[in-house]
Parts: sequence; structure tokens; C-alpha cells
Amino acid sequence: MSRENPGNVPLALGSCELDLARGLLLRDGKPVALRSKAFDLLTYLSSNVGRVASKSELMSAVWPDVFVTEDSLTQAVRELRKALQDESQTIIRTVAKRGYILSRLEAPKQERAGQPSVAVLRFTNEGAPEDTPLVDGFAEDIVNALARFGTVVVLARNSGFAFVSDSTSDWRAVGDSLGATYLVRGRATTRADGTRVTVSLTAASTGGVLWSDTFSASGGQIFDMQEEIAHRVVNRLVARLDDAGIKQASPKPPDSLAAYELLLRGLARLRGYGDDDNEVARGLFQAAVAKDPAYALAHSYVALTELIIGGYADASAPLLGSVIDRAEHAVTLAPEEPRCHRVLAQALLSARRFEAAEHHLKRALDLNPYDADTVAQMGYLLTMRGRPLEALAALDNAIRINPIHPDWYYFDRAIAQYSAGDYKAALVSMSKIPSKTPWRLTRLAGCHAQLGDLKEAQRIMAEVKRIAPDYSPLEFAQTGLAFEHASDIEHLVAGVAKALAAYEAET
Repeated sequence: MSRENPGNVPLALGSCELDLARGLLLRDGKPVALRSKAFDLLTYLSSNVGRVASKSELMSAVWPDVFVTEDSLTQAVRELRKALQDESQTIIRTVAKRGYILSRLEAPKQERAGQPSVAVLRFTNEGAPEDTPLVDGFAEDIVNALARFGTVVVLARNSGFAFVSDSTSDWRAVGDSLGATYLVRGRATTRADGTRVTVSLTAASTGGVLWSDTFSASGGQIFDMQEEIAHRVVNRLVARLDDAGIKQASPKPPDSLAAYELLLRGLARLRGYGDDDNEVARGLFQAAVAKDPAYALAHSYVALTELIIGGYADASAPLLGSVIDRAEHAVTLAPEEPRCHRVLAQALLSARRFEAAEHHLKRALDLNPYDADTVAQMGYLLTMRGRPLEALAALDNAIRINPIHPDWYYFDRAIAQYSAGDYKAALVSMSKIPSKTPWRLTRLAGCHAQLGDLKEAQRIMAEVKRIAPDYSPLEFAQTGLAFEHASDIEHLVAGVAKALAAYEAET
């Protein structure tokens, strides 16, 4: 499948640059001499990067309506290789008995602490030709959205778009050519009844597909539809990129891991519900900081794990002060990293600094509106500020754009539902959290008590007392959540107090 160079963006070819807009091949900004037919041949090959062009096709394209032999083509290829200093024939490759392929489109190889890179290839348009700009625009949205996450180095549009998703099966060669660890490929069909997009994530080193999914949407609002799919694709894709990095890092001993890989392993433990997951995650994040003291995201996650271990709003004032100091340091190191702002907001909220917390969450969303976790965190903050209906709208949006979400979304949703007086819905949400921690059981007991199901509330409270005899459900209700308004605290205390009364009446 042929392609055009969108916007005639200059293409890097080894030590040279092809500027189709000016009709020049440049090295160090200076024109490289080429005969017109050699330049025409290079132009045609550049519009078909990664695809084998047959000799007859090339002769027809470069010498239309003129009879030439293969010698003319061979001479033009030889001239191009000399101009490109392509003695190893890695830029223009000969494919025996077939033709030639332009394959060495060099891209900047940016690396940081072992961080991988991803290229979004041009999506294949399976619909009408006039839909190609729409399909290209959708793929470009994914490029921009991935770049906002900062999880990987994202290659520029013109680099990834040099290859069409279905143009080749030699993905390892494409990855080598672009300097990409992962390739995002896709195909789209747009019809009157809607759009269907299939996206896959490929490991460039093996060509293996790590993840694939199909998205469809219908209706007349094509741009809203496009944004909706982009949000969902990016959230799933970022999770799969993290998972792939974790798997790659796992076989290595900790002392040989780069800071980025330590961060990924820490995130994997942070998402778990094991007894020691948070402590192990903190150790991995601290190891990442030791390897790279300027690694802002690692500092943020050290702060977050310390906040979690300390009990969020139940943490001591000195601990909260220390956590906020580290989170603020991370924001200073990387003011454009949205996740650093999100973690700082969580720390500030636990310290009941509501305005400052909301400011940093809004900043995180300004930097990356695609991050469903930040949208969900905004929902939690709105609940703490006494606006549960707005919170539920935010949480619904987070779940819509990230259907395969972490379990803590259910906890945040349950708190908003309880605050809004929808105790049945809160029970459903809480039941989806796998852990049996005292705080979760206390919330369940409070919901049952508010619904008048005192027998079940009593049974659950007895379980709390059995697994955590020193735990105070009432103290948790009074101080464990950072509500801004006394009425919301009193509402939570009322449900827990009813459950405790039912328990005490039976003992």
C-alpha cells in the first residue's frame, strides 16, 4: 500500500534528510546533488517506506511513457546509495527477484533510565478513500495522548506514519528502523452507521502481538466518537505497556534493573492487595530514587506509598508533612508530569488542604485529560468536598474511558454513593473490592445499617472485631476520611454507630 508524506514533513534517511516540499535531499542543511530521475525515484520510494516496490512499478512511476531497461533503474539506485552514503544497503535494500524497499528511516533514539519507546504506525483505512484524513487524525490523536502520559518515549507522527499498519510482516525490521520497542498498529472502517477501529500493540523485538482490541461507535458526532475511542484505547494501551515492561523486568535481579523498571515493578505491587504489597512497592520506588535521584515520578510514588501505609487522612501530622514535602519536590523536578500533581493532590487532600488539592488535580487534568485515574481521583475529591453527584458523574466518565480499571475505583464510587444516600448502590460497589480489610467491612456494615438490615450489619461488625480487635470503627468514621464538611462526617458516623449498636446488642 502506498502512502503520501503528510504535509511533506522532512524525512530522516541515514545522515541525510529528504525535504519534498523544497525538492531537496539535504546533508547538514546543504543540498546533495542528484539527477532528476534519481530524485524522482527517491520520492516514490519515500512514499512507500517499508513496502517492496517491484522493478516494473518503479520504472513505470519514474519513466512514464518512456521505454527503459532495468539498467536505468539500477544506475539510479546506485546514485541514490552513493548520495545517501548507504554502502551497506540498509536504507535502500534490494529484495531478490522482487525490487527495492526504502527501510532505514532513522528516528531520534531517546532513552531515559531504560524507558522504552513506542511508534504509532499509520492506520490502514478500510473504508472510502475520502475517509483517510479522518483515520490519520485518529491515529495522530493516539500519538498525542500517549505522549501526555509520559510512560514511554513516543516517536513523532512523521516517523511512525512512514509505515502503514498492514504494509509488512517484518515488524522487527520496522522497530529497528524506527528505534521503537513497541509498535501500535490499527485499521479503521468508517461507514454511514458508524466507525470500527481495531488496534494492536506489537513487541518490535519479536513481532508478537501483546494486546489487541476492537472499538466501535455510531452516531453523527464523528469527532466526539473519535475522542471517545482515543481515550479508551490510550488508557488500555498504557496499562499494557506497563504490563509488558513489568514482564520484561521480572527475570532480572533488582540490583541490575534500571530506575524505570524498578518503578514498573513497584506499580505492579502497588496495585495488589497482599499484606506486604505496599511495603514492597515503597522499597522498589526508593531503589528507583537511589538509582536516579532526579526521577520525579519515583519520588511521587515513594510519597504515595508512605501516605497509604500511614493511613491517608489518618496519618500523623509529621508524616503528612514529610509526604507533602517529597510530593512537592517531585512536582518541582517535573512540573509537566501530571501524575506528580495527582499524587501531591492526594497528599494535600489527606491534610485537608482542599483548595490546594483541587488546584493540583485540575493541573493534572490540564496536562493530561486522557488519564482516567486522575478523572476518578477528581471524583473522590468532589465527594470529600460535599459534591457527591458531581463526583459520580466524574467517576462514571472515568469508568467509561477505562472500563478495565483498578479496584479502587469501586471504593471511590461507593463513598460517593453513600454520601448521596444511595446505600444499595454503595453496597454493590463495595462488594467488588476483593480485600477484607477492617475499613472495607466497616463501610459495608454502615450501608446495611442505614438500609435497616441490622442483622447483617451486626454480623459484619462481629467479623471486624474478630480480625482486628484493636481497630475502632467509630474512630475510622470520625477521622479516616478527609471530608470538608461536618455534615458528611456525621452522616458516615451515623451508619457506623447503628452497626456498632446492633453488634453490641448481641454481645
